[in-house]
Amino acid sequence: GIAFPSASMGATPRHTLASAIDRALKANPTMEEKIQALESARMSVGVAQSYFWPRLSLVANKNRLKNSGGHGSADEISNTTTSSGLRGTLSLFAGFSHLSNLQRSLIEKDIAAEELRQAELELVANVQIQFFMLLQARRDLRYVKSSIKRITTQIEEAEAFVEVGMAPYANVLQNKVELSEAKEQLINTENAIRTAEIQLNHYLGYEQNQKIEYVGEIEDYPRKIDFDEQKALVLANKNRPDIRIAQKSIEAARKTMHSTAGEALPQVDLNADVMSSSRDYLQGQQQDYDRHYWSVGINFTWTFFEGGKTAFGVMRDKKNVNSLQAAYENTISAAKTDVLKAMMDIRSAKEVFVTAKEGLKSAEENYAMANDRYRTNTGTITELIDAQTKLTGAEVRMSKALADFQTAKVRLFYNMGMKNIF
Repeated sequence: GIAFPSASMGATPRHTLASAIDRALKANPTMEEKIQALESARMSVGVAQSYFWPRLSLVANKNRLKNSGGHGSADEISNTTTSSGLRGTLSLFAGFSHLSNLQRSLIEKDIAAEELRQAELELVANVQIQFFMLLQARRDLRYVKSSIKRITTQIEEAEAFVEVGMAPYANVLQNKVELSEAKEQLINTENAIRTAEIQLNHYLGYEQNQKIEYVGEIEDYPRKIDFDEQKALVLANKNRPDIRIAQKSIEAARKTMHSTAGEALPQVDLNADVMSSSRDYLQGQQQDYDRHYWSVGINFTWTFFEGGKTAFGVMRDKKNVNSLQAAYENTISAAKTDVLKAMMDIRSAKEVFVTAKEGLKSAEENYAMANDRYRTNTGTITELIDAQTKLTGAEVRMSKALADFQTAKVRLFYNMGMKNIF
């Protein structure tokens, strides 16, 4: 779990990879953005559902008629008419537009949920990759410090040989050049560590310069996967959010097309009024009156020509469906490419790890032999420096091989639409 120490304790927050992921999913602003987008999509479903319910409204009007001639029927004589009441309207048929819009809003809610899951997968993968980069850099730091220690010892020995006349001073200078390069490598490695920590702080919602303790060793994480390429491709087709979003987008576009086509069909509404009205005549020839009444009726509207608006709208929506279908097929192809590349990267990282492990062992033996020869004055400083350089290089390649496997594994799980759980 994650420990959130109080400010009064002054303790440094401490995170393993698992707790770092938990913290990022709760604190990263990107997740809140996607959560709010999903809530908005859910509200849109409620809006679409509202069209299937009656609409109730209060209505009122006041009208004054002035007839300067003073003659005519009762409706034409100067009067003031007021009315008020309650009106209800229920859509009985809207060319299936309301149904299509509801179905589209449900699909768009599913798309928003998949976009949230996509954001989660991206965040988890980014945290894991950055965490492994940090552990790799820390491992490199240990190797670089060991290299500096070895070179420092070599300088001391070279100076001792110079004092007794057993070696030229050039040996000391060559070692100092090597030490300068090792110190430069140390600076670069420390910068890599700080960069990784700053990026992790960003993902986890901390201030960039806040001190956070990230714990773990890269060699402690398992170096295996439990499925082959075929199973990985099946899982990708089943789980990848972008594939599901592409599928849902086609469905939503088809519902939009159906809604547009529905505009060419009749619109039928049921209306009901409960009203009160009064009429006051401005002259005395007619008697004022009040009345209360209710009415029920059906309104039928069929707009059968709008200059081609509906026809062109349907053709436009159909083109959009075709475009999304092509995008879906491209997404399927890209997913397959991503999975196969990640699997190749994993196999390559495995092979490089075996080679790097053997190379490190050979480099350690080679350095020990070169060091012994130099101490007994049977070897040259050039041989010793070359062995030292190769040893440091082998150590760094070992760290890279470990990190490359884990990051390739992270990318494989991401490309399958799954979280990489260690």
